[in-house]
Amino acid sequence: MKKFRSFFFLLILYLRNIAVAVDQLINALLGGDPDETISSRCGKYKHRKICYMICKFLNKIEYRHCEKSIEIDEGKREVLRL
Repeated sequence: MKKFRSFFFLLILYLRNIAVAVDQLINALLGGDPDETISSRCGKYKHRKICYMICKFLNKIEYRHCEKSIEIDEGKREVLRL
């Protein structure tokens, strides 16, 4: 049973890491910093319509998701602003 729990925990951790990597890839493809997530980027630009809509959707999954996701030290290599 203990081995199953550790396997399950590692699987969840692995899937989370993949999700973050895909999130960062999409952000980079949209002209953002390749080390920043879309949530962080939209949290910074929440006053823009597309970011407002993305954050509104993500808030239904997790309360204040974009605000919690803001990475102050990321975004310096952004090519295009949303």
